[in-house]
Amino acid sequence: MRAPRVSIGLPVYNGSRFLSGAIASVLSQTHGDLELILSDNASTDATEEIGRSFASRDDRFVYWRNEKNIGAVPNYNKVFHAAQTPLFKWSAHDDWIEPRFIE
Repeated sequence: MRAPRVSIGLPVYNGSRFLSGAIASVLSQTHGDLELILSDNASTDATEEIGRSFASRDDRFVYWRNEKNIGAVPNYNKVFHAAQTPLFKWSAHDDWIEPRFIE
């Protein structure tokens, strides 16, 4: 299987309040040749449940959970270095994008 063209990196800690909407907005893009990489920095809210739920339904979604909080910068670095695509975009747990944004 070939790598997608665009990676969207979403490092998060305790972002459950808006996370489902942010993930859904990425996965509903008209440009579907993408992957969404979420790194959960040992959240204590419902972030893990949300992440695992989306990962089980869409193979473009990659969910990682850190065993302990590694800090913001290392979590961002982890997401960025996991991307193997020519194009990369950052996203946040409360960042909802329009359906044609990536296109």
